[in-house]
Amino acid sequence: MILLPDGRLDTFLSISCVNYAGDLLYFLGWDIEISGRVLTCVGQKGVEINNGCNGLNLLGLYSGFIIAYPGPWKKRSLFMSGGLFILYIANIFRIAFFAVFNAVLPQYWDLAHDFSSYVFFYPIVLLFWYLWTLISDEKDILA
Repeated sequence: MILLPDGRLDTFLSISCVNYAGDLLYFLGWDIEISGRVLTCVGQKGVEINNGCNGLNLLGLYSGFIIAYPGPWKKRSLFMSGGLFILYIANIFRIAFFAVFNAVLPQYWDLAHDFSSYVFFYPIVLLFWYLWTLISDEKDILA
């Protein structure tokens, strides 16, 4: 990552999402343990969110498209910020899903991990990219 090559952004993304996913699962009644990047349903194997598996690449890809596609900068900034926030929330749900899935169906972990992006991220990214192509050409009501 060019912006923060020392990994601070990766670390923040991994740890904050794990903490919020733990809060979500606790709210839903699960007994959980959190240790840094590891989220565990008590009595089960935990899931560790490593760099490269925390969604940062997809956030960059989403942002790159919004920046590269023409449109007014004020609208672009708002749309990109909103999309990044929604993707961040989706990542929290994805990590919570991982912890529960690993507790309930650990034998299918590889399948869930390999295809989770198709369920949690890609529909959102594709929808937002499509919406950006539609609204970026509209008259700017924010100007």
